[in-house]
Amino acid sequence: MRSNYLRTLRNICQPVRAADYPRSLDVLRRLLAEVGNPHKRYPALVVAGSVGKGTTAARTAAMLQSGGFSVGLYTGPHLHHFRERFLINGEAITPGEFAEEGETLRRAAERTGQSYSTFEQATALALWWFAQARVDVAVLEVGIGGRWDAVNVVPNAGALITPIEMEHAAMLGGSLHTIAFHKAGIIQPGGSAFSVPQVPVVEEVLLDVAQSLNAALSFVPFEQVPETACQSLMAHGILNNRALNESVPVRLPGRLEVVVLHGRQMLIDGGHTALAGARLRTQIDTLLHPEENARLVVGMLDDKDVQAFLRHFDEARFTVVLTQAPGHRGIAAEVLRERARLQRARVITEPDLNTALRTLPNASETLPVVAGSLRMAATAREAYGLLNADELEEARITRSVFEGEDYLARLERRTFT
Repeated sequence: MRSNYLRTLRNICQPVRAADYPRSLDVLRRLLAEVGNPHKRYPALVVAGSVGKGTTAARTAAMLQSGGFSVGLYTGPHLHHFRERFLINGEAITPGEFAEEGETLRRAAERTGQSYSTFEQATALALWWFAQARVDVAVLEVGIGGRWDAVNVVPNAGALITPIEMEHAAMLGGSLHTIAFHKAGIIQPGGSAFSVPQVPVVEEVLLDVAQSLNAALSFVPFEQVPETACQSLMAHGILNNRALNESVPVRLPGRLEVVVLHGRQMLIDGGHTALAGARLRTQIDTLLHPEENARLVVGMLDDKDVQAFLRHFDEARFTVVLTQAPGHRGIAAEVLRERARLQRARVITEPDLNTALRTLPNASETLPVVAGSLRMAATAREAYGLLNADELEEARITRSVFEGEDYLARLERRTFT
């Protein structure tokens, strides 16, 4: 990779800590003001929730693009390399553009005298790049929460809310009520919001926030959220009326991804919440006959509810191989077993991730599955040859930046640099 790209990537990379959240959006507003407030040059839809945010954002962007609009899409986290987060009409920002636009933002940050987190810098870069490319509309996925997430500096033209459950609880107040309050923060005064049906406590919070802001809130089925939001943009004259392909196919790597390896189907999914576990179970049931079985290789990160995810696979037809997910936040296999408390599934502990992945394709079970985190999904896709040589090299470099000794040292120091 080009040295300028790597230099920009290293500059953007800053450790993420619960203690840094929440952080005032005014800090990022200063940076955006320094480059002319690019986020106010085009309408944007913002997507928040606990599960399905990436899929909803991608489907919304694809639907708008099908109507001939130029669409910027900003998502996270990345699967293999950081540039995946920044797309215009389905094409990722090039290494050259990333370096050039990143340098513009770096100089602007120096002028503010402030330090910025990875997500703040990445969000600013996306908003600036979209403005330079003169997109018609942007679709932006929230990172954590919503109310004080960097993406929420944008005066959105529509708030899209996917299912909300207990996730990032330490950062978001510790209860489903407070988590919903944070995610409801993307609803704008007098704005439009579109949510999937929620559990009662979440629905009550969303309704209360919308009412207090005199905002219109609609509850629609999960599959209809992108279409409803897009139609709202056109109905309000924010975008010109155009025909959209409401069934445009969207397949995200590492999200309920079905691949064929050595002539047999395999399922790779990076979900890690209770709802994600339920969706993975539904997909497995779709692929298998009732008498067939599956082997899951599972690794999870230390802030996830292991039992809530794995309870969907606690049956005799499942063999669950517990291993350690890559990175410093991966739960050790034995600890994962203790937290899982599986009673009926066959449980195997394999501390070495490479061994677990290497033996999976030859397992006797009908369907091999890799699950538990996006890091597991990424490692599996790389191990099973689903990337070309250039993609694999960029993935290796990206991981060295975000999991290298320098990153871990700065995490320990607990300061932005």
